[in-house]
Formats: sequence, structure tokens, C-alpha cells
Amino acid sequence: MPNMSEEASLQALFSEDYAGVPPWEIGKPQPPFVAVADRIESPLLDAGCGTGNTALFFAARGHQVTGIDFVDAAIERARAKAAERGLGVEFLVKDAMTLGAWDRRFRSVVDSGLFHIYEGEERRLYVKGLAHVTAPGGRLFLLSFTDDPGFGAPLGPSRQEISDAFAEDWIVEAVDQVHGEVNAAYAAEFPPEGPRMWFAIIRRKG
Repeated sequence: MPNMSEEASLQALFSEDYAGVPPWEIGKPQPPFVAVADRIESPLLDAGCGTGNTALFFAARGHQVTGIDFVDAAIERARAKAAERGLGVEFLVKDAMTLGAWDRRFRSVVDSGLFHIYEGEERRLYVKGLAHVTAPGGRLFLLSFTDDPGFGAPLGPSRQEISDAFAEDWIVEAVDQVHGEVNAAYAAEFPPEGPRMWFAIIRRKG
């Protein structure tokens, strides 16, 4: 199991980010999720949903969506957005480390920048939890920093590390390099075209 103090530190770090406007808060989904919108099936889980931009996008397209995040402030903002737009999204304060004990199943899962915060045993536990909540034949759509995102941006996994992480219960269908978007206030910290990222499509075996 992950070290509880490390989990608490992560939660405190992200809570601090949400006290302001974090770099990833762009008010809409990252472009790769829009590009694959026609491949999404319900029910959909948005793991690490933040303030709900991706979850709300898919809910507006008629999907049954659940979004989870372990930061209370993020979920509060997501619920407020859903209410303002009249969208019935289920937003829950929930730690992704607990997915393995959840009794829910989803045909699609989106992860916009959560996977890359985990390493070692935490990464293994998170992937096992994803396998538990993803229905056989369902797909995970994963956006992650790369191992060379440019400038002073955080380092993410290599292409091989993604393949290795999902080798047991999954079939990695694609891992493509894309560019993400960041809040304009942080643009100078990244390459002009945005941070280099992996966009992976990964199917649950079965």
C-alpha cells in the first residue's frame, strides 16, 4: 500500500494548487479527448477530474459520467459548474488509490494528468484499481506528461514505462505524442506549442 504520509502530502499539494488557478485549468477538455469523443462509451469515469472540464464535456454529449478527485475544493467547483449548466454529473471526493475496493464498473475511463503523478508501488496500485473498475473490453484514454516535456515541466513516464505498467490486464492499442494546453498564466514555463505529452488508448482484456 502507498505511504499514507505521501498520500497526504500529495493531497495537500493539490489542495494548495486549487486555492488559486492551477496550470492545467484551461476551462475545457484537453484536445486529445475531444478528438476521440466518438469512441467514448457510457458509463464513463473521469479519474482525477479536477474542476470537471472533461467530465462536463462528455455529459453534455449525453454520456453518464462520474468524476472523482481527492481534493474537496476541486469537486466543489465541479459540482457548481454542473449545476450552472444543468448537467447531471456525479462528482465524488474519492482517492484514486481506493479504486480497487469500489463496486462500480465503467465502459470508458479518462485520465487527464493523473497517472503521471504516481511512481513505483503507487502506480502499480492505481493501474490495478483501474483494471478493477473498467469493464472487460472497456477502454482507458490516458493523457500523461512524457519523459521529456520540455523546459522546467515535471517529468512523466517513458513510452515503455506506460506499456510496462499496463502489460498484465490490458492491451495497449496506441501511445502517441501530442501537445497539451496550459492556463495562459503558465505558458512561459512550457514550450510554445505546449507541454509534450503521451496520449494512450488502452483496452481492458476480457
